[in-house]
Amino acid sequence: MGIVRKSLKKTGTIEKILIAAEREISVCGFDGATVDNIARQSGVTKQLVYHYFKSKAHLYRAVLERASQESQLLDKIDFYSRLSPEDGIRHFVNDLFDELIKHPSSTTFLLDQALHSGEHITQSSRFIPTTRVYISKIITPILQRGSDAGQFKADLDPDISFWMIFHLVAACFLHQKIMSEVSPQDFSSDAGIDLWRTSTTRFILDSLSG
Repeated sequence: MGIVRKSLKKTGTIEKILIAAEREISVCGFDGATVDNIARQSGVTKQLVYHYFKSKAHLYRAVLERASQESQLLDKIDFYSRLSPEDGIRHFVNDLFDELIKHPSSTTFLLDQALHSGEHITQSSRFIPTTRVYISKIITPILQRGSDAGQFKADLDPDISFWMIFHLVAACFLHQKIMSEVSPQDFSSDAGIDLWRTSTTRFILDSLSG
């Protein structure tokens, strides 16, 4: 029983550190985040953080892995396969929106990785193989079914289509402040996000249509 309690305590401590790290990095980015702040926010010593994570880069990668593992998209591959092409795209766009709403720090991480040329997303990371599965198991079959049915264009590249969809969705979260300053709509509000969701879905389907 003592071993079980110790294991649960260790798991709980690591989870607290990861949550604090996600919060710190989402606000300050990789360069601005400090292990001191992460330790203080998680209620542990800096030495304990380094006991579980060798460096700030190691901790950063662990946060990215945690976010990737919590994605629900891979659990819905069979669900997507049963949908019509248009409904498949519509659900995929909505699921991407829901993922970014659930993990608002993800957009900060994406921007941060763009600034660091993706150096913390390595081949050993789950992010890369997970994204490849999104393309091969979800987007590619949907586009193929749409092309076969004459609903989508015949020459659509699944990789390009995925990244176009992804960046259109993410734009609302990456550029909320600027978009809201320039345009009359508050894109940080629920109404603004819903407007972007609806408009993005319509734009994507119109672009794919044959």
